[in-house]
Amino acid sequence: MNVFWRYWLLQIPGWIVLTGLLAAARHFLGLSTGWAVAVMALWLVKDAALYPILKPHYVFRHRDVHDSLVGSRAIAEQTLCPRGYVRLRGELWMAELDLSHGEAAAGESVVVESVDGLTLKVSR
Repeated sequence: MNVFWRYWLLQIPGWIVLTGLLAAARHFLGLSTGWAVAVMALWLVKDAALYPILKPHYVFRHRDVHDSLVGSRAIAEQTLCPRGYVRLRGELWMAELDLSHGEAAAGESVVVESVDGLTLKVSR
């Protein structure tokens, strides 16, 4: 479903509530039909005016959590030769070092290149 239809479909509950309130105001408070129609029309104009502003917030981007880890710096908790633990964002992760760069000593900074399951592929 595209953003336009998602936005307008999500406005329907508000329209239903407003219609109920206007009907109650018409019945109990004597609000004229003309005023009720005018208020409903202004509400629709308000929704139309807010659409360009709110449109970016109705776009849902699926982003894998692992994608946010790629490019991050981690600290080796132990010597990586080629596997060991690194600390990334306060958590311990199993990491596998690309051996073409040699070993990474404990305390050395490494960069996350990719994620394979729960193992980080890192380089120096």
